Parts: sequence; C-alpha cells; structure tokens
Amino acid sequence: MGTKKQDRGIISLIASVVIGVTLLVSGTGKILASGEVSAQVLDFITNVTPEVFITPATIHFLINILVPHIIPWLEFILGSCLIIGFAPRLIAVLCLPLLTAFLGTNLWAIGRGGYATCANCFGIWEEIFGTLTPAQALIYDIVLFSFAIVIITFHPGKFFSSRPWLANLGKQQRLDTARLKSKALELGGYLRNSTAKASAYMRAIGGKARQHPRIALLAGMCFLGLATYGTISAFVTTPAPQNTTADMPLLSDIDVEVSETGAVISWTTDRPTTSSVQTYTKNGIFAITVTDKNPVTAHRILIGGLSPGTTYYFKVLYDDGQALTEEKSFTTLAAAPSSLSISDVRVADLTESTVTITWVTNRPATSELEYWVSGSSERHTISRGELVTHHSIKLTMLQTDAVYHYRARSIDASGNQVTWEAEESFTLAIGPEVGRRAPDFTLTSLDGRTVTLSDYRGKLVMLEFWTWSCSTCRQKMPIIQEAAGRIPSGKAVILTVHFEGRKSVVQSYVLSEGLTIPVLLDIGGTVSQLYEVTAFPTAFFIDANGIIRAIDPTFHTAKGLENIFNSLLTAD
Repeated sequence: MGTKKQDRGIISLIASVVIGVTLLVSGTGKILASGEVSAQVLDFITNVTPEVFITPATIHFLINILVPHIIPWLEFILGSCLIIGFAPRLIAVLCLPLLTAFLGTNLWAIGRGGYATCANCFGIWEEIFGTLTPAQALIYDIVLFSFAIVIITFHPGKFFSSRPWLANLGKQQRLDTARLKSKALELGGYLRNSTAKASAYMRAIGGKARQHPRIALLAGMCFLGLATYGTISAFVTTPAPQNTTADMPLLSDIDVEVSETGAVISWTTDRPTTSSVQTYTKNGIFAITVTDKNPVTAHRILIGGLSPGTTYYFKVLYDDGQALTEEKSFTTLAAAPSSLSISDVRVADLTESTVTITWVTNRPATSELEYWVSGSSERHTISRGELVTHHSIKLTMLQTDAVYHYRARSIDASGNQVTWEAEESFTLAIGPEVGRRAPDFTLTSLDGRTVTLSDYRGKLVMLEFWTWSCSTCRQKMPIIQEAAGRIPSGKAVILTVHFEGRKSVVQSYVLSEGLTIPVLLDIGGTVSQLYEVTAFPTAFFIDANGIIRAIDPTFHTAKGLENIFNSLLTAD
C-alpha cells in the first residue's frame, strides 16, 4: 500500500514540476517584458466576449491590466506553488481555467489563421529560445492540461495537503519556535545585566564631569560635532561625477550657405567636438560624409561637387557616427540663366495605358520627348514646335506592365539645345511596390463614410495599416495623430486601415485613446492582401499621381513623420 502511495506521489511530483516550471518561465518572461501584450490573446478575448461588454473601459483593462500584469503574475504564483509543493491538488484545479483559456486561444488562432507564432507566450525568453507556432503551443497546452488532471487524480493526501517536505518544514518551524523562545529569555537577561552596568558607568562619568566642568564641556562639543558630521554623511549623498564624455553635445545655430555647386554647413556645440556631416540625395546617386577631426565649438564644413538646383539632405554626426540632428535639407542655387535649362520634370496623370510628362524651361523653347521600354533598343519620339516655357506631352498606348525610361529635349529660338534624362523610370503597373501605381480600393470608415483612395488624387497620402492588438501600432498611433495636425491638409492626408477585427472593438479602442484620425475598416482583410501586408504596422506613402513613393520609412516622433511628409512634398 505504501509503495503504491509513493508511486502516485512521484507521478504527481513529475507533473507538478513540468507545469510549475512552464508557468514560472512563462510568467517571468512576460513580467520582464515590461508590459508587452500578445496580439493573439487580445484578439481572442475580444472576439469571444459578448458585444454588450465591449466598451472603452474593457479595452483599457485588457491592454493595461489583465494581459500585461494579472495573467503573468498569476502564472508566476501558480508555478511557484507547484514547484515548492504547496497544495498541489488545489493549485492544479486553479490552473485548469488558465490552461483552458490557453487552449482556446491557440485553437482560435489556428482556425482563424494569420498567426505564424504564439507571440509573447514566453515573453523575453522567446528572444533567446525562439517561439512556438499556435499548433505547437496547442499540443503543449494539451499536455499541461493532462498533467493538471494527473495531479488532481494522483496526488496523495487530502485536497489542501502539501508535499511532505513542506509539511515537515512547518513542523520543524514549530519546534524551532520553542527553542527560540528559551534563547530569547537568555538574551533578555543578558541585556538587563548590560543595561545595569552601562547605567553605573554613566553615573561615574557624570561625577567626573561635575568635578571637571571645562573638560566635560569640551568633550561634549567634540561629541556633538562628530555626531553632526556623521548624520550629514549618512543622509546627504554627494552626487557621483558626471561622465560628460558620454553625453551628447548640444547643437545650436545650424546654418547652411549654398552656391550652385557647393554648400557650407555651420553649427555650434556646447563643448569642443569633431565635425562630421553626412550629405546625400534621396535617389542614392550622391552620398558623402565629410569630417574635420579638429575639436572645436564653432564648426564649419564645406561640401563640394554638388549639382545646381538640386535638393540635398544632411545630418550632423557625433564621434561614433550617431546622428545629432534630424534629417535636414538644402537646395543649391540654380545655374545661371545664361544657357537654356530644363527643370521641374514631372510624371503625372497615369492610367492603365497613358501618362503625361511635363517640364519647365527658363525661356520659350520647343518640346521633344524620347521614351523606350527598359531593355529595348527601339526608341519613340514625340515633338512639338511651339515655343513655350511649360511643356506637356501625353504618351498613349503604353504597355501596363512595362518599365519606361525617357528624356526631354528643348531648343530655343537661337538654336540653343538642352537635354534632360530622367534618373528614375516609370511604369503603369499596379502593385504595392515603390514606383508603381497604388491599388485603388473603397472602404467604410468608423464613422460610416465611404472612402475611396483615388478620391485623394492630387494629395500626398499616408496609408497606415495597423491593428489595435499590435503593441507597436498602439505606440505609433498617438505619434501619427499628433503629426496629422502638423501636415498641410490641402496637400497631404493620413488614412489608417485597420486589419479585420470587430467594429465595436476598434471603436472602443479609438474612443479610449481619443484618436480622431480617419480609421477605415478592412473587415475581410482584402485591402491588406491587395497591398501584401504581412506585418503591422506598415505605412505606404502615395504621391499626388497615385504612385507609391515610400514604404515604411523610419520615424519615432511626430516631428520625424512631419519631416517625411515635407521631403516627399518637396520632391513632388
């Protein structure tokens, strides 16, 4: 009988250790992840919760309390109890609802699809040991659930009983308490004797002080001084010396002096540092970093070899190459109008088979446009003899999927000729790639409006794909909201597309966060598939002609996003 009970205890112990270690690892990983929230868990809870309970307060509770804090600490406590052997049968019963919820989450994720991993199941430990897929996590949850049943069934003893070592520890503690009581009585007697001796010593000192008052006064003053010094030393902490060499210098008075082929960038720092400036163009044709290794406070860097009338971007760099400023720009002076020049070349009004190319000359001249398909030797030319300064040529019967190159040429009345060859090609193809026409779509917004992307033709559009259960998306939405109030509304607009999800949940989240930017509902996920969005958030910047100009440029502040808008508007 004893052997059978011992076997049951071993089986129960193994199951307890497996579940306990798993919950302990999972709980600590999430706690150390500093409030990271699993999108899969949030989506599952909000999709199974009745509509009547979906409110802004519910969403706030899920995002900020239940998922990031309550569940991880519950896992940590239950896992710890199982490992130390505290009431295993009771703890196993308490684990069943939690494990059932985990099972339901992974079953739902598998049925719904779209989740490649069981995101944040083990918090920061996933960065070290990798992640499980929902199917793998489901199998593991089934094993843990089975082990919980094993503990409930096989644990020897009563329902609230603990492991033998824990129970014995409690008995030992009671025996030690009795022993400690006798020791405490002995210590009390010793202290009483010591107090009596100290009192006699103090009375003797008092008698000597009355016999020699001046010496007593001097000794008292010395004691008071030492006591005061000790108190100040204990409670007043001298600040540790600042490591000023690790601090970033402060910049001010940034100025740019431009000419036709160069620029002088100057600035001031609060302490001597070396000078370094990175200068580049958006198309990547020009990029240079100029450094002056002499540490000074008044910096001045000359950038040469630039093209007239061209916009360049620059950043001031620190010793380690880290940027001290956000991206800034300048435009070199246009070439002197002694010769015929072409500027402001644009590709506009793209359709499935036509495009219009426009440019400007500094004085009246003819218009000629040569174009060809990439990789082909066949050239096509369209010419117009009228002398104009604003030129416009429409190309027709183009191939939708072909990539075209082109060059513009103009001749003035004196026979002076100028040719401008495009650095960038164009295509009429539709697709979610830079340089292609953005796929058009129509969606319904949260406030019930019907929104079509092509309705915003003529404006720079930021299309932000996101989902409320994504932590990175939640961090970026306030930044986008702030930037929306800074960009010129007549030239640019921000549209956010929420991937799937219930309208009431999205509405509750938007209300809880006070968001006012347009939110379009991609209920079936068709637009996200159209743009081949595989991760959230993903941003597309679409110019006034409906061409995708940038995908997911980096920004961490509203000012950074505003700079992206300004640079793209300038490029247009």
